[in-house]
Amino acid sequence: MTALMVILVAGIGSYLFRVSMIGLVARVAVPASVERASAFVAPTAFAALAATGVVAASLGSQPAAVAAPLGAVAGAMVAVWLTRRPYAAPLVGMPLLWLLTALVGA
Repeated sequence: MTALMVILVAGIGSYLFRVSMIGLVARVAVPASVERASAFVAPTAFAALAATGVVAASLGSQPAAVAAPLGAVAGAMVAVWLTRRPYAAPLVGMPLLWLLTALVGA
């Protein structure tokens, strides 16, 4: 089996797994507690991505490299706190990360 074949099979399998979950949720009644908890999926995912970025930057030898991810996380937190909308985190945090990375030169 070639590497390309492995990548294609893994990609198709991953896609089918995700599509099956969407189809299953559409046919099965979801408990109210799960429905309420689903509102926290996006903010949790972005927090995990931000934490990974901060840790990866802090492992380097340049302390200035940590400034951009930390600033972006702080900006995203303030945006969510002011708007009370979870989608404000990536809307503010990602452009702020790009801007601060360009300014710091990391």
